[in-house]
Amino acid sequence: MNRFSHALCTLLGSALLSASAGSAIAASQMDLTVAVTKNPSRLDPMAENSNVNARVMKNVLETLIYTDSVAGGALKPGLAESWRRLDDRTLELSLRQGVQCHNGEAFDAEDVAFSLGPQRFLGEQAPGWGIAREYLGGLEKVEVRDRHMVRIRFTQPDPLLELRFANWMSEMVCKDAFQAAGSWENWLKQPVGTGPYRLVEVKHGDYIKLQAFDQYWGERAPASSVTFKEVPETAARIAGLKTGEYQIATELTPDQFELLKSDPSTRIAGGPIRNIRVIVFDENHPQLKNPKMRQALSLAIDRQLIVDTLYAGHTSVPNGLQMEVFGDLFIGDFKGNPYDPEKARQLLKEAGYKGEPISYRYLQDYYAGEVNTAQILVEMWRQVGLNVTLEPKENWAQIEDDPKGRGIFNWSNSAEYPDPLGQIYRLYGPEGWFQRNHTFQSDAFNQWGEQLKGTDKAKRIEAMRQLLDIYERQDPPGTYLHTLPMYYGVRSELEWTATDNPFMDLSSRVLRIKH
Repeated sequence: MNRFSHALCTLLGSALLSASAGSAIAASQMDLTVAVTKNPSRLDPMAENSNVNARVMKNVLETLIYTDSVAGGALKPGLAESWRRLDDRTLELSLRQGVQCHNGEAFDAEDVAFSLGPQRFLGEQAPGWGIAREYLGGLEKVEVRDRHMVRIRFTQPDPLLELRFANWMSEMVCKDAFQAAGSWENWLKQPVGTGPYRLVEVKHGDYIKLQAFDQYWGERAPASSVTFKEVPETAARIAGLKTGEYQIATELTPDQFELLKSDPSTRIAGGPIRNIRVIVFDENHPQLKNPKMRQALSLAIDRQLIVDTLYAGHTSVPNGLQMEVFGDLFIGDFKGNPYDPEKARQLLKEAGYKGEPISYRYLQDYYAGEVNTAQILVEMWRQVGLNVTLEPKENWAQIEDDPKGRGIFNWSNSAEYPDPLGQIYRLYGPEGWFQRNHTFQSDAFNQWGEQLKGTDKAKRIEAMRQLLDIYERQDPPGTYLHTLPMYYGVRSELEWTATDNPFMDLSSRVLRIKH
C-alpha cells in the first residue's frame, strides 16, 4: 500500500469512528419535557421581566460572565474569557473567540455593543429601557476596542460592575438576527442568541420548544430538545411526571413530596432560592394611603404559621427584605416585623378604618402555594378587622395594568446580585416598577438608596439599615412573607442540580442523562 492509500484509509477509518461516536451521542440523548405552570409571552428578557422568562430563556441567551450557582455564585468566563476593571466606572472584557450565533453568524464585540445599545436598551426610546433600566440604568456607553474586546462604562462609580454582566437582564443577543426580524414585536417571537439551546417553536398558552445547538462553543447540550409545557394543575404535573410523560415538574409544595419520594422513578430537587415572596400595597388605594393601614396589614401576618403550614419547614422567614448572601451588607441585628395582632387593631383604629373593602389580586399558583397563601392571609386580616376581598386574575396584565382597585397584589423580590442593589433598591427605588407605576413614592427612601449606590462600605451599611426601616416600619410599600421555595419533581434518569434562582439551567454544566 502506498503512502497516499494508507493515509486515505486512515482518514476514512477516523471518519467512520467519528460518525459512530456521533451516532452514539445522538442515541444517548433524549427529548425532555418540563411541566410548568406558565411560560413567558414575550421572550426577550428586556420585554418581560419574570421568573418564567428566566427559567426558559437563559438557556438560549447567555451573559458575558457566568454565575456558577453550584459553586456559591462564583463568577466564571462566559461569552467573555476574561475581564478587568480599568477604574470604578469601567469594565473591559475580552470576548471568547469562535462563538457562533444560532443563525450561523459569528458573535463578536459588535453584538455586545448592539445588545446594550440604543436599538435594544440604552436610552429612554429604546424598547428594552423601561424594564432593564433598574438593572443597567447607570450604563453610559459600550466602546468596541476590536472584534473581541469591549469597554463598558457607567455614569458613576458602581460597586457591582462585574455582577451586572453576570446576571439577569445582561443577556446578549445577535445583531444580524435582531435586524432581520424587522421589528421589536417580531424579534420577541424568536430571539436569537448563543446558548446551548436554540429556540425552535413557540405556541403561546401551550409550549415553548428548544433544540440543542450543535455549533455551541462549549460542551454540547445533554438533551436533544427541551419542551416547556404549560400544565397549570399541580395534580396533572405530578401524574405526568410519574408516568414519564414529563421529566421535570415545577412549582411543587411539600404536601406533594411523599407522592414522589415513595416512587423510585422520581425524586425532589431544589429548595429556597435568592428570592423573597412578598405582597405589595398600592398606596394610591383609598384605604391604603395612610401608612398605618399598611403597617397593620404587615403586623397581622403570622409568617411562621404560613411557613409551617404550607411548606413544613422547607423554607424560612427572612430577617426583613434582605438575604445573607449580601455579606457585610446583611444587617444581622435588624428585626423584621413581628406577628402582633393587637398592635394591628390599634393602628386600624388610629387610621379611622371602618371596614371598607380592600381588593387583593392573585394568580392561580404562579408562585408555589399562591392560592392557599392568599386564603390564609385574608383570614388573618379578617381576625384583626380588615375586610380584604380576593380577586383571582388570569394574567399579570390584569393585576398590573389596571390601577383601579389595585390594592394588594402578589410579587416576589429576587436578589439578582448578592447585594441589596440587586433587590430592595432595584425594585423599590426610582428605576423600579413600583415607583415607575406609582404604587409607592418616597424621597427619603431614594436619598438613602443613592448612598447605597456608593462605594464606601460604612455608608452603604447604614443606608441599607435605613432602607429596611422605611420598608418595614415607616412607609411600607409591601411586606415580605418568606423566602421563595422553588421545588421540582425530577425523573430518576436525570442527574440535575437546580440553581439558586428561577433559571432552569439544562446545560451540560448541571445536567446529565443516565441510561
